[in-house]
Amino acid sequence: MHIIESGNADEVADMELAQRVGDALNRSYPDHPWMVSVQGRGIIVRHLAIANAVAMDIGREGFGSLLPREKLGTHKQVTQTVMRFGGELLEAFQLPRGKWDGRTPIVPANWKHKQSAGFT
Repeated sequence: MHIIESGNADEVADMELAQRVGDALNRSYPDHPWMVSVQGRGIIVRHLAIANAVAMDIGREGFGSLLPREKLGTHKQVTQTVMRFGGELLEAFQLPRGKWDGRTPIVPANWKHKQSAGFT
């Protein structure tokens, strides 16, 4: 059961969309530790094991992907975008696209320094 507090209509719609996105990720990529949240009008998608691996490797917390709501289209398009993103993220960190087997994500060597340079 999900309870969404009444409030701003945009916030409620974004929270419902985040819930749909999380449900779709969990259906397609079961047992992976996904976390989907809303910040402003954007949807933030994190894979907690990947975020932890990145933090351990480059010493920076908070790795995730911000998907700006105004650029994502319909709910169906948002879900399709996130599903494609989720699969590509898993492959980039050498994790299975299907059910997670608990293996540790591997931060790509050529990715580490280039990506961490953008952190402040």
